[in-house]
Order: sequence, then structure tokens, then C-alpha cells
Amino acid sequence: MTGFIFGAIIISFSSVMVKLANVPPDVAGFYRLFVGGLGMLAILWKMGKLKNLTRHVWVWSLLSALFFTADFYCWHRAIIATGPGISTMLANFQVFVLAAVSIVFLKEKVSLKFLIAMPTAMLGLYLMVGVSWDAFTPEFKLGVVYGLLTALAYALYLLSLKYSLSKADADPLAMACAVALITGVCLGGLSIAQGESFIIPDNQSLAALGALALICHAGGWYLITRGIQVVRTSLVGLILLLQPTLSYVWDILFFNKPTTAVELIGVGLALTAIYVGSLKSEETT
Repeated sequence: MTGFIFGAIIISFSSVMVKLANVPPDVAGFYRLFVGGLGMLAILWKMGKLKNLTRHVWVWSLLSALFFTADFYCWHRAIIATGPGISTMLANFQVFVLAAVSIVFLKEKVSLKFLIAMPTAMLGLYLMVGVSWDAFTPEFKLGVVYGLLTALAYALYLLSLKYSLSKADADPLAMACAVALITGVCLGGLSIAQGESFIIPDNQSLAALGALALICHAGGWYLITRGIQVVRTSLVGLILLLQPTLSYVWDILFFNKPTTAVELIGVGLALTAIYVGSLKSEETT
């Protein structure tokens, strides 16, 4: 369990590193996913599992990689526009997309937990960004939209990844490695299409991108992938809440994010709702 908790703490720094990298969002995504994917490749090699990266795994990784590309395209823009805290909170609304898919397409019954969590999440969202909406800049408002689109793209990524893993009967780490490398190539292609430079401007950017790729992505997700197999299901959602919670704390500590009592109440309600929603998601998987 210690490794799983440590992994959640590590990935909470991801949005901070994107902010500190000071490069275009898709360039940050390229370095994070492609270099992070190479880091996962090194882990597979160290474990003697390179053979698990079969052609079958690469083919089944394509759909997940497309949704993962959309996820990072939106999330990195949300981070730059709204900051690490709000953007990560919004991205974790993916649990409600997953629950909605279960209800609408898998014909599962609406549980009491979901009926409680959904309006609680909407109230939390309103208190976080709705109360002061008119005072926000157009850039911040667009960042909120990107954050909610991140939640949608991330949910679709998780659904496609679960489906691909079941069809390919693959090693989860091998699949994560293939998805990361393909997503990195896609984000790199988007950067080239937009005429963005891949030059790393200074040592701060180099350190931030290195930490983002090798520590946050490769290391963090390796610990989570390994730890999720031994942690009780009832604790998974609670422990993973460390990511949005700590990202919000880092935003305040490192970037002097201004906060109000109303916003903090909204954050608390959203976190509570996300946890309850994650319990619903775990019960239906």
C-alpha cells in the first residue's frame, strides 16, 4: 500500500511540472508521454518483460492512445489557463462520466450513492468556478471548459483501456508503455502542425520536463499500476484523491493561488462527491 500512496503523491506534482516547464502545452505533453514511455520501456527491460510488447498490444493501444491524446491536449491547456489545482479537480470529474456510461449504456441501476454524489459535485463545481464566473478572464473560462473536456476524454481513455486490456490479454504496464509512446508521437505531431518549437528554454524547464516524464509519469504510474493489485478496492478511490487534493495544495504553496472560503467549500464538496462517485465506479467494474 505504501508504494500505491507514494505513486499518488508523485503524480500530484504532474500539473505543477507542466506549469514550471514553460513550454507550449503539446510540447510538454510530447516530452511527458514519449520520454515517460521510454522510461516505462526501461522498466519493462529491467523486469525482463520487453517480450510483452507484442504487435497485438501495439494494435490494441491505438484507440486508447487517441483518447489519451485528447486528454492531455485539453488538460495541459487547462493547467496553463486555470492553474494546477482547479484543472486537476475538474479532470477528476471523470468518475461521473464513467458512472453515466454505466447507467446509460450498460443499463445499470442508478444507485443512491450516485444520486447523492452528482448534485454534490455540481454544487462543488458551482462554488469553485460558478460564483465568480463573471469576474474571470476569457482565458480562465476557456480553461474551465478544457478541464471539463479533460474529464470526458480521460473517462473515454479509461473505458477504452479497460476494453483493450481485456481483448489483448496484455500486461498492464506493457499496454501503458505502448499507449504513452503512441500518445507522445501524436502530441509531437500536433506540436509540429502548430509550428511549435521543441527547444527547452532553460534549466528549470529541463528539470521540470525530466521530472514530469520520468518521475511523475513513468515512476508514479508504475507504482500505481503495481500497487492497485494489492490495495483493497474500497481504498483505491480514497487514496487516488491525493492527486487532486495535493495538486490544489501545491497550487496555493508554489504559485500563491488566491482562494476564498466559498471556493474551499466547493473543493471539499467536489472531493467528497468524487470519492463517492469512485466507489460507484469500482462497484460496477
